[in-house]
Amino acid sequence: MTAWFDNHCHLGPDASEVVARAREAGVVGMVTVGCDLEDSRAALATASAYDDVWATAGVHPHEARHGVAGLADLLSGAVAVGEAGLDFHYDHSPRPAQRDAFAAQVALANGHELPLVIHTREAWAETFDLLDVEGVPARTVFHCFTGGPDEAREGLDRGAWLSFSGIVTFPSAGDLRAAAALCPLDR
Repeated sequence: MTAWFDNHCHLGPDASEVVARAREAGVVGMVTVGCDLEDSRAALATASAYDDVWATAGVHPHEARHGVAGLADLLSGAVAVGEAGLDFHYDHSPRPAQRDAFAAQVALANGHELPLVIHTREAWAETFDLLDVEGVPARTVFHCFTGGPDEAREGLDRGAWLSFSGIVTFPSAGDLRAAAALCPLDR
């Protein structure tokens, strides 16, 4: 059986059942991702219960209006900062709050020498501008990458990894498939 590693999942209250099914399917490890402080604490608690589960701690752009106070205290148990970034498709959090939360998390990732998990939607230029100012953390991953070839090159040129989801199979996702085609297999 092929071994798989899931670098981005959201294990909730039924984590034990999900982990068991994943193992049966050949998943040898997974990273459960925090989207706010409470969710990050839960992710860290879940990870501590399994040898093959790790966790991130972060504030998703939808939750950025709540700020990132207290996030640094959670990072000692995390393998990455995130899910962080900018999402201008929805207005769940004001854009200035998203920028502030994202900048703070980029700084935390750099300061703690942790990878950064980025969620970006309809905010590519602003995302790259902020990363250029704050510095791209080593091992940055664009989770669920949905950009085209230009955005892929921008991310790759900054040393980031690109993570593609099932969206790449959608008939309307020609630009996304072109981005995936130019992405090296090791990135």
